[in-house]
Amino acid sequence: MKHTPDIDQLDDTSLYEKVLTLPYDEIGPFVLREMTRYTRPMLRIWITFAATIFLSVWFWPGVAYHPEEPRIAAGLAAGLILIPLLLVPVHEGLHLIPFLLAGARDIRIGADLSQGIIWVTAHRFVAGKRLFSMVASTPFILITVALMTAILFSPPWWKWVLSMALLVHTTMCAGDAALTGFMDSFGKRRVYTWDDADRKEAYFYASAETTD
Repeated sequence: MKHTPDIDQLDDTSLYEKVLTLPYDEIGPFVLREMTRYTRPMLRIWITFAATIFLSVWFWPGVAYHPEEPRIAAGLAAGLILIPLLLVPVHEGLHLIPFLLAGARDIRIGADLSQGIIWVTAHRFVAGKRLFSMVASTPFILITVALMTAILFSPPWWKWVLSMALLVHTTMCAGDAALTGFMDSFGKRRVYTWDDADRKEAYFYASAETTD
């Protein structure tokens, strides 16, 4: 098992390079830039996004089936607003699990409504690429699997509603995928990150040497 460096070791410029300082109020523009890059995490987001658009159109009342009461307005409200809002605390709670299992204790949650983001961070806790990927991807994987399973076994109207909910949730995961993709972009160099939640900044480091 590779040793995780502490913050002082990361600041040793002979061993690590600080590749990014990301203020929380600049996360939105950073995510938009990273979304245009080809990375495996973002590819998963785009594939899921395309699939949910197809399902949302295919199951639209009157396209693949013709219900007597299509309840379009109710379906749009439930799929695009109500269910996604109910998923927000579930999504953020799932981010906590890998942090807690890794030993982080000073975990903080905040939001920047001007950017439309909610963040979960472990204050001054160093995370390697593997742990960060688990933190970032756990909500996407578990909620996507849960909603796809529900879509599979639901009646047509609910298939449509849940497809839209999955579409919205997938967009909620774009920031997590963008950050994971950024950490994946350094090849065989070891990559670590930690947050100073008081200063509202995230720091990313890459090792000076590559791994085998």
